[in-house]
Amino acid sequence: MKRRTSLVYPQDSRTLFTRRAFVISGVKAMLTSLLVARLGYLGVIRSSHYRTLADGNRIKLQILLPKRGIIMDREGLELAANNTNYRLTLVPDQVEDLEDILTKIDALIQLAPKSLASIKAEIPKQAKFKPFILKNHLDWDEVCKMQVHRPELEGIDVEIGHKRYYPFSLSFAHLVGFVQTPSERDGIPDELANLPDYRIGRTGLEKQFELHLQGKAGYREIEVNAHRRIVRDLNKVESKDGATLRLSLDTRLQEAAFKRLSEVQSGAAVVINVKTGEILSCISTPSFDPNLFVNGISHEDWDALNNSPYTPLNNKAVQGVYPPGSIFKLVVALAALETGKFLCSHESFCKGFIELGSHRFHCVRQAGHGRVDMVRALQMSCDTYFYELGRLIGIDRIADMAFKLGLGRETGIELSIEKSGLVPTRSWKKTRFHQSWTVGDTIISSIGQGSMLCTPLQMAMLIARLVTGKKVVPTLLHQADSFSVDFAALPVKPENLEILKKGMDAGVNQPGGTAYFSRIEDPTKAMGGKTATSQVRRISKLERDTRVLKNEEIEWKRRDHSIFAGYAPTHDPQYAICVLVEHGGGGGRIATPIARDILREVQREKKI
Repeated sequence: MKRRTSLVYPQDSRTLFTRRAFVISGVKAMLTSLLVARLGYLGVIRSSHYRTLADGNRIKLQILLPKRGIIMDREGLELAANNTNYRLTLVPDQVEDLEDILTKIDALIQLAPKSLASIKAEIPKQAKFKPFILKNHLDWDEVCKMQVHRPELEGIDVEIGHKRYYPFSLSFAHLVGFVQTPSERDGIPDELANLPDYRIGRTGLEKQFELHLQGKAGYREIEVNAHRRIVRDLNKVESKDGATLRLSLDTRLQEAAFKRLSEVQSGAAVVINVKTGEILSCISTPSFDPNLFVNGISHEDWDALNNSPYTPLNNKAVQGVYPPGSIFKLVVALAALETGKFLCSHESFCKGFIELGSHRFHCVRQAGHGRVDMVRALQMSCDTYFYELGRLIGIDRIADMAFKLGLGRETGIELSIEKSGLVPTRSWKKTRFHQSWTVGDTIISSIGQGSMLCTPLQMAMLIARLVTGKKVVPTLLHQADSFSVDFAALPVKPENLEILKKGMDAGVNQPGGTAYFSRIEDPTKAMGGKTATSQVRRISKLERDTRVLKNEEIEWKRRDHSIFAGYAPTHDPQYAICVLVEHGGGGGRIATPIARDILREVQREKKI
């Protein structure tokens, strides 16, 4: 049997080799083309991107914070300023022996209030290349010592920054507010939030006008070496400082009013220029020092403020809501006059109470006032007169007039914390309590009690509108070169407003008036107004049958609020005021003398 063999001829081998070489060469050429194309893409098309990344290792951006805008009063006095702040910083990755450097610095200037132990514990928590603040608010001697010894203290620097400062801290705390370091929930970019001097408005006008006051940050482009030390400046774009905010407030009046109101435990006061709507003074006591919050308030200080029964952190003038009491009788009187069915001469006999079914509604004077007309009822604050008047005209007319005068809604002042108060209506009660309105509800609302609620600012605005016949709108902003604003007219008859002014004048300046003993005797500066004793507790039948306890005999939080709302001078009203003393007792006895002294001060200064 013959074996079969495979024969390969020389020319076939050469052909096979040539084909393989061609394929391999083609693959290599394709790979080379791809590599060249990739290099070209990276070197040409993407060159700017990678140049930026490379420069990032040697070029750094430093954000330049602007100065925060100044807040000043109407005369140009600074209420929120920027103080120069020298601080000592240390870059950890530029220090070989951290403990030795800290010991030397502490021996030179003393790093207290921080201890060396706390500093050592804090430094590792942040990036090593970022400056760590060893001490804030260096005095000039400390700055000089650090500069003299700087060559031998590696990694340290004295930086110049700015710290927000409130020179009239207590009297303006609630209005101006304060700034704080931003928290995570504020959504501030890290490059800003981590800067030592960066602050945002947290309360008051600092918060309301944040965009106005903050300004626009600039930046500085610097070249650094491998050790992150600055080699040279490359470019600089200056920051733009925040704008100045000029307020309508008068510092001298504010300070005087704050001092006077601080004589009571808790209260609020508002003074409005009725011609322009400018708020000249707005106070809430007790107050607090906003400077405590700028660099972080201590737990002890925060607990003391937060747990105080007198709520010093609340701005009672605009966010405190209280039953207006007898101040609301002005609204009821005007509502009755506007119907055309009641005249100033409308009379009622006060025997000290009225009865509705089995319930008795008492007057402020237990023995009664006898026969009174509208002016005399306002003068002596006769509850019975307004019980009956309210019952005759009904809650619908009363509520409608209250809304026309601006109650039950925000005034529009430049503070977001403002409360709207409450004017109860039939629909409100139905929605809130699923109950129908009753005559008893109308009676109690007619003297500003029950569910009726107002802020002191609203009560001052009410007076401003009644004495001018205009829809005065209060503002905290200075009205430049303006002695009068053309407010829209109230939709009421001017002659009816004159009757109310006559009643308020009598209430202060005629014998028998509830504020007579606190009047301003100078006729050119005389004030008119209405007192109110706003109840916060219900007096039981047993107590009335035995003896009604005096305010001094019950705990502070159950005492009546003392209120006075008025204006001056009576012959040509320029200023409206409301003073409220929380749980202070009778309006004529406590709030009125304070209002009198404040109106004396504002007329002495003549801030129009």
